[in-house]
Amino acid sequence: MKIKFWGTRGSIPSPGPATVRVGGNTTCIEVFTSARKRIVIDAGTGIRGLGLELVKEENPLPMLLLLTHSHWDHLAGFTFFGPAYHPAHSISFYGHKMAQEVLQRDIFERHDNRYFPVNWDNFRAKIDFHSDLLVPLDLNGVKIETLSLNHPGNGWAFKFTDEGRSFALVTDNEIGLKYEGGNTPEKLIRYCKGIDVLIHDAQYLPSEIEAHRGWGHSTYEEVIDIAGKAGVPRIYFTHHDPERDDDGCDRLLDAARAYVASKSLDIECHLAVEGGEFEV
Repeated sequence: MKIKFWGTRGSIPSPGPATVRVGGNTTCIEVFTSARKRIVIDAGTGIRGLGLELVKEENPLPMLLLLTHSHWDHLAGFTFFGPAYHPAHSISFYGHKMAQEVLQRDIFERHDNRYFPVNWDNFRAKIDFHSDLLVPLDLNGVKIETLSLNHPGNGWAFKFTDEGRSFALVTDNEIGLKYEGGNTPEKLIRYCKGIDVLIHDAQYLPSEIEAHRGWGHSTYEEVIDIAGKAGVPRIYFTHHDPERDDDGCDRLLDAARAYVASKSLDIECHLAVEGGEFEV
């Protein structure tokens, strides 16, 4: 599998000279499988850049668009997603039911230009919704498994296994607080057992988290502790706080690597960076 980050910022876009290296667009991740299937996770503002590339394709592949949850920073880019306006493209929505309902009710079916001029009549792509997500979902040999998030309104983490290799995206997940309907650290550890890469929300520093309990996010220390117990060899920290500039993100990464060393763990730590790619 090839994974590319199109948006890694949390909560609200934060473009500008202070975030140019790590990126200011909100969550969007592209997954390209061994069977040449394209999966896109979340429609944050990063999906606009992805769309600019996809509309150049002469024979576009059908797309699976997975939604983790319904918060606006993970949906706000869809009305700027070029393929949605082209009849050659096909987009199938899966994932969090409430997120799909928000798109359908608040964008597609609103017929009201007070908030945005685009509604269902403007889209030309073949678009369908699958609120009855079957888990695990098998997509041409790629197994997709879910885990409920610890986040206001809940949501889904997604784990992908393709030709014996696997990674999990667990964004907007608060490890240190149990939400009704959410996961526990024990469940998260079991979910991550055997994966090659964990992409996890690390929006807050340990010194910041207590002031933000109940906001649905984690620290790098909490993520590393989970990865250590699950035997995960590589982490990408994502959902960067909008107030954290590039230098602040670098300091977070340095602190995370120091924490790994202090625990004598064998874990690679990286920042999820807009435009960054890796293979699993």
